[in-house]
Amino acid sequence: MSEAGGGTPAAPPRAEGALSSFMTARPVAITMVFVAAVVFGFFSYGRLPVTLMPELSYPTITVRTEFPGAAPEEVENEVSRPVEEALGVVGGLRRISSVSRAGVSDVILEFTWDTAMSDAIQDSLEKLDLVFLPDEAERPLILRFDPALDPVMELSLAGEGARFEGEEGLRRLRRLADLQIKRALEPVKGVAAVRVRGGLEEEIQVLLDESQLRRTGVAIQRVIDRLAAENINLAGGTLTEGRTEYMVRTLNEYEDLAQIEDTVVARYEGRDVRVRDLGEVRRGHKEREILTRADSHESVQIDIFKEADANIVALAKRVRAELGVLAEAGEDAADAAGEGRGRGSDSGPPPGLAVRLYRDEGARLTVAADRSLFIESSIREVRNTALFGGLLAVLVLFLFLGDLRTTMIVAVSIPISLLVTFAPLNLLGVSLNVMSLGGLALGIGMLVDSSIVVLESIFRCREEGDGLEAAAVRGTGEVRAAVVASTLTTIAVFFPMVFVEGVAGQAFGDLGLAVVMSLLAALVVALFLVPMLASRGRLDLRAAAPGSLHLLRYATWATTRDDWRAFFDPAAERRLRRQLARLAAMPFVILYFGVRLLLGSVFELARKLVLAVAAGVFWLATRALWPALRFLFGHLMRWPLAAAGALLAWLAAAYPRALRWSLARPGSIFALVVASMAFTGWLLVGLDTELLPEVRQGEFTVEVALPVGTPLEQTDAVVAPVEKAILEEREHIAGLLLTVGYDAANSNRSDEGEHTARFKVLLDRAGPRIENEVIERLRARFAGIPDLTARVVRPVLFSFKAPIEVEVHGDDLVQLRRQAELARNAMSAMPELADVETSLRRGAPEVQVVYDRDLLSRYGLDPATVARLVRDKVKGFEATRFNLQDRRIPIVARLVESDRETVADVRDLNVNPGAERPISLASVAAVELGEGPSEVRRIDGRRTAVVTASIARGSLGAAVTAIRATLDGLEWPSGTTFFIAGQNDEWERSKASLWLAMALSIFLVYVIMAAQFESLLHPFVILFSIPLAFFGTVATLAVLGISLSIVVFLGMIMLAGIVVNNAIVLVDYVNRLRRRGSELHEAVVTAGSIRLRPILMTTATTTLGLLPMALGLGDGAELRTPMAVAVISGLVVSTLLTLFVVPVIYSIVESTKARLVRPASEAGAESPLPGGSIVAS
Repeated sequence: MSEAGGGTPAAPPRAEGALSSFMTARPVAITMVFVAAVVFGFFSYGRLPVTLMPELSYPTITVRTEFPGAAPEEVENEVSRPVEEALGVVGGLRRISSVSRAGVSDVILEFTWDTAMSDAIQDSLEKLDLVFLPDEAERPLILRFDPALDPVMELSLAGEGARFEGEEGLRRLRRLADLQIKRALEPVKGVAAVRVRGGLEEEIQVLLDESQLRRTGVAIQRVIDRLAAENINLAGGTLTEGRTEYMVRTLNEYEDLAQIEDTVVARYEGRDVRVRDLGEVRRGHKEREILTRADSHESVQIDIFKEADANIVALAKRVRAELGVLAEAGEDAADAAGEGRGRGSDSGPPPGLAVRLYRDEGARLTVAADRSLFIESSIREVRNTALFGGLLAVLVLFLFLGDLRTTMIVAVSIPISLLVTFAPLNLLGVSLNVMSLGGLALGIGMLVDSSIVVLESIFRCREEGDGLEAAAVRGTGEVRAAVVASTLTTIAVFFPMVFVEGVAGQAFGDLGLAVVMSLLAALVVALFLVPMLASRGRLDLRAAAPGSLHLLRYATWATTRDDWRAFFDPAAERRLRRQLARLAAMPFVILYFGVRLLLGSVFELARKLVLAVAAGVFWLATRALWPALRFLFGHLMRWPLAAAGALLAWLAAAYPRALRWSLARPGSIFALVVASMAFTGWLLVGLDTELLPEVRQGEFTVEVALPVGTPLEQTDAVVAPVEKAILEEREHIAGLLLTVGYDAANSNRSDEGEHTARFKVLLDRAGPRIENEVIERLRARFAGIPDLTARVVRPVLFSFKAPIEVEVHGDDLVQLRRQAELARNAMSAMPELADVETSLRRGAPEVQVVYDRDLLSRYGLDPATVARLVRDKVKGFEATRFNLQDRRIPIVARLVESDRETVADVRDLNVNPGAERPISLASVAAVELGEGPSEVRRIDGRRTAVVTASIARGSLGAAVTAIRATLDGLEWPSGTTFFIAGQNDEWERSKASLWLAMALSIFLVYVIMAAQFESLLHPFVILFSIPLAFFGTVATLAVLGISLSIVVFLGMIMLAGIVVNNAIVLVDYVNRLRRRGSELHEAVVTAGSIRLRPILMTTATTTLGLLPMALGLGDGAELRTPMAVAVISGLVVSTLLTLFVVPVIYSIVESTKARLVRPASEAGAESPLPGGSIVAS
């Protein structure tokens, strides 16, 4: 940015003059344009979706295929491989992987960000139709969410009263969750899945006696078939008789358990064999594999998952609205039952952890965890820091300018620019997130830069004798090109971000758009609105003259004179008398309304009287005390203004002497620059690195595991004392959700089972210190339990990989497991890592049945038939469903528990029912105890074991280096390789493209400056401010221990466009003075002295605008603080050094240039003085 120089005022070109004249001649038109833009921006702000970050997770779909009874290797070969081969050609696919577990296959497809997911899903469905799967496999399902992500909301349903005690109470809770809550939430827009965990699921059990089946020769499959055939309602078409048409229906469904018991399944010895002859029928529940408790109270948990492209905050609001509808429905039912009316009208859904009372059931529904609350809190904190930063920027403007009206003319650019920015952001589909709002906060201090330059130029024209309107026109015209070029250097750094790949490109897009749009809006405000406002009244910047007693006197008087005049003005006195007269009449008005209100209630009368009196008192106080308050403010500001003036006076006196000293020692200054650049490179190599700072959300989960095979009851007995101790201490803990066991139908992990438990700890407030304190306390408690392992995981908002993932590739599962175990043991010994786990864990203990095909053939049997028979007898099979009101309860047939308790019972199962000679399973198969693989993973077509870890100390980069050195020291058999993936892989991909973007950004800045100065050397001089800024940033990061991450990199790229502005201002003014005939060193010193105040002003406004972000207060500070620290430190250090280094480098270049061209000059060549400047004299 530049300031207009002296000289004779020149008439602007005709087009430019017409535009400038329009600004002052049509103030109403200019005002209405900006008012319209602000109104549209305000309404656009309300339409912007709210998210924590831009969409950083790769678009993902999961193809899930169930293959009941199949081992992981069978699932891999018969389901996962064919599905992978079919889907590997889907367009936009970035990566394909699969996880094959017992009975289920998950094939995960990751797409590039620009993929149209609706087209990708349709393409995937078409490809799946061509896949041939085993008959026993279910139809593949496409899940539009990542099952590895945590749910966005977790609800807890608990019961109160005797109705919810015992097994019947748990069945009632589960029924409420399945029938009311799940059904109501599944249709909500954006909800991908609602999962219910805990409680007891109802089941009608047909428990058969193996001895009775053997005696009667009835096969269990016969029982299953008969139950299914008898329980049927079937449409039989229509029948027309006369003029009436009848529907023909078969109505033969079971109506009670007695009908099930009476079902005939066979004939034996001349009589019917009914179900009751073979066993018993009873209402029970499915075998329990999971139990859940909320704050030690047994409950049912409801997990809500979002679709891949759904907005979390909007989804949570819709869910809460739906829960409010449910609560009202419950109250209506309670009222109908005679519990009273009218209570539902005053009970809306409360904020925060909403509690829903179903008065008809006595159950309490609580929102136990809600990710949207953290997101909203984080966004609110960013808004507050931006607002506070804007106020600080205005304050520093006031301290520099010393005049309130002039400050307001400049400061008006901040709110107007911000509001106008929201309209294009809405059109471009940008959400309100930490990055976009952080970009606005980063730009708040820069929004006034253009206005400051324009206003100073107008003031200079006023000093030269121009009138208000003439000064506004000429002053704006003289700096218009400078202001536009300076803005372009700032926003130019964002254009190369189109080349940035990976997470960094996604994160930087919203921030870049926010900064660019806000700076362009500020540019329009500076070129149109500020001149119009400046032409409407007095303009006096003399109070900003540094260091004199006049500053103190003028500042004090300028801030209070209008108030004194207004206070003692006769018109103001008359207005005050009228107001006092109105206040005197107030009792009569109150009396009048009091008489009317006597007909109402006493409470309403008292309330309205108090409000009326309070309104009168408040009205009088504000009218009478306002002038006094303003006068007091004027006196309070006299000391800050005096201090600012004294500081500026000292700087103005000391800086020329220091600059002359530097110019006399150019070699030392240049050596200092080279040394700082070398030191920056050395520090940069040693900085810790991470992809994104870890965000503390006020909750975490402790996953504990006992030896595989530990039954659910024993696991619960081990963890229950720890649960009790945690709740008794309660320090910093707001809530505790405990899950023991696993939900087999919905589990996404092979390491879960009845031997595992999960403690979800909800803290009363977020923060690393509190979180680490609670975690260490829990680690100490778990450390004393034998055979128990525990690891801490934090909620996952993005489908990022773990910080450390080592992919071990190989074809042989035995060898793969061996190498993965070796890698895990080696990494566990590293002090940098914690919670080291491998995906190839021990599988659950198995009873493995290996059939003898020859023996089966001899008896006329086959493996498939016998395997199904074993499954039906041991696990059971759902024969049909029993309709009870609005729910369908499974009817499951299996052996009574006493016939399937031990391995010996399995060996003794009869496998040829109906034959003359019963044959046991042990006669045709080997029944042995064993252990199968927990899962088989494939990544891009290769079998893979994944070793994951978290970082215990140090940085991601240091940990990766140590891991690579450790694993290289292991012996790797032929065909087995390893690859360090995880967040490190994403970081390396992003880092390479970020360096490229930074280089291109600096190149663009150079191009713009070269065009601005019509010189190739002067932009090179100005570019020295960039490494100086990087020196300040890198040194500060090293001192504060902040890791180099994507957000820090973004701040450094922004610096490249910000810090050159000060050097541009300086060099441009030096060129002006030299064209007027000043000597080189004298021009440099004079320009530095004159431009010192605007340089310090723009730096101070930008720095203070960012200061609230840098303090790291509030939720989500981990994401915004590093960027603010990077920009502030780089800008401050660069400004201080630029005031000395750039003048010295400029003098070196110009002196060298003069010596080189002196012979040509003596021969009549062109003068070596610098060429053009963008600002006309």
